[in-house]
Amino acid sequence: MQAPHGVGQAPRIRHSKDSTTEFEPFALEDVLEGDPRSGVHWLQTEGSTDATLMSGIFTCQPSRFRYVFETDETIHVIEGRAKVTLDSGEAVELSAGDIASFPRGAHAIWEISEPLREFFVLSG
Repeated sequence: MQAPHGVGQAPRIRHSKDSTTEFEPFALEDVLEGDPRSGVHWLQTEGSTDATLMSGIFTCQPSRFRYVFETDETIHVIEGRAKVTLDSGEAVELSAGDIASFPRGAHAIWEISEPLREFFVLSG
């Protein structure tokens, strides 16, 4: 029998910088305009329990794409500009310093008008 994830393991500190240049490609499935050339730098890919907890830095070039929030997602924009419009019509314009939280299951269109760099946390 295996111990639940995190049980019996020493806690780990995860550390990075928001200026990192180490990104892996992040495929966006429904691009409407532009070439997002999106990437992700993972800080954390699992929680200490079975709950989802992921965080990292996401980058994206000017483009327009559909996105479904598979988990609750909170972002802090480091640089760039974006408009996120939910299918309900609710919209938010984001730029450096802005923080926003989106509910799991929401469908949205992202419009990236300036190269975007954001810190994100996925939970649920």
